[in-house]
Amino acid sequence: MKGILAILTMLLATSFSAMALDVKQRFDHLDSNKDGYLTKNELDAQPQLLKQFQRWDSDRDDRVSLVEFKNFLTNNLH
Repeated sequence: MKGILAILTMLLATSFSAMALDVKQRFDHLDSNKDGYLTKNELDAQPQLLKQFQRWDSDRDDRVSLVEFKNFLTNNLH
C-alpha cells in the first residue's frame, strides 16, 4: 500500500511539474521580445488570446507577467 501511495504521489508531482513547464513554455513563446511580460501587441496575432488580456492583467498595468498568466490558468481552468 505504501508503495502504491509513493508511486501515485510521484506521478502527481511529475504531472504538476510538467503542467508548470508547459505554461512557462507557452508564456515564453508568446513573449516575443523576451522582456518577461505579455503585451497586447505581442498577442495581436492571436485574437482568441487577446480577448483574455484584461482578465489576465490583474494589476491593470497593461502587461501580463508570468505570475498573472499562471494565476489565471490555475484559477480558471479546472
